[in-house]
Amino acid sequence: MLCLWLAMVANVQADWPGTLAPLTFITEEYPPYNYIDNQQLTGESIDLLEAIFAATKTPLSRHDVRYYPWVRGYELALSQPNTVLFSTTRTPARESNFHWVGPIAQDRVVLLAHHDAPVTIDSLPQAIDQGLSVAVIREDIGAQALLEAGYPENLLVPAIDNRSALSMLTRGRVDLWAYSEDVAAWIAESEGYPKDDLIPIHTLSESSLYFAINQATDQRLVTLMQQALDRVLAERPQR
Repeated sequence: MLCLWLAMVANVQADWPGTLAPLTFITEEYPPYNYIDNQQLTGESIDLLEAIFAATKTPLSRHDVRYYPWVRGYELALSQPNTVLFSTTRTPARESNFHWVGPIAQDRVVLLAHHDAPVTIDSLPQAIDQGLSVAVIREDIGAQALLEAGYPENLLVPAIDNRSALSMLTRGRVDLWAYSEDVAAWIAESEGYPKDDLIPIHTLSESSLYFAINQATDQRLVTLMQQALDRVLAERPQR
């Protein structure tokens, strides 16, 4: 019996890679957390992921991370085992769709108006009553928050990506843009707009960003990644 048990343990250990190499990592443009600069992926979450790779002796780097539009990355993370999408807002509606490793950072999602067309509202029902159109990115937390709150779909205008949504707002094609306040400000500045061009007028959510992992992924990989993240964060200098 002892020999049989030892053989079973040996087989399990042989099947267990001990690193995060079986995982496929997907990200998008979501600065300052993950974005491309000088043709290279960079940002706070990218640096954190590379530290996790080092902590787990995983033979991967930022060059192995796939860079896709948000909708494609989100759909892949939902459908493909061993797929990790980041940086992803963890919400009650998404909770059962993924395993979660984090948190990475805090994020505030808001409705943004352009300073040339100021809008004032006290609530979402007021925005609905005024018939305010909102630029959204499909499957993004801003779009999901509005739909969950009962915002009419005919007032939601899909954008291909965040820069497209910014263009829609600044050109007056929509009244508002639902997006992360910090990321929207970063994108606007990178496109040459002044800091005060975008005005947050209503908060949709304040949540944490995580690595979202496909539900069919081996729990041992999820645990390994969370433990590595905890170690990396514990060893970082306090700000």
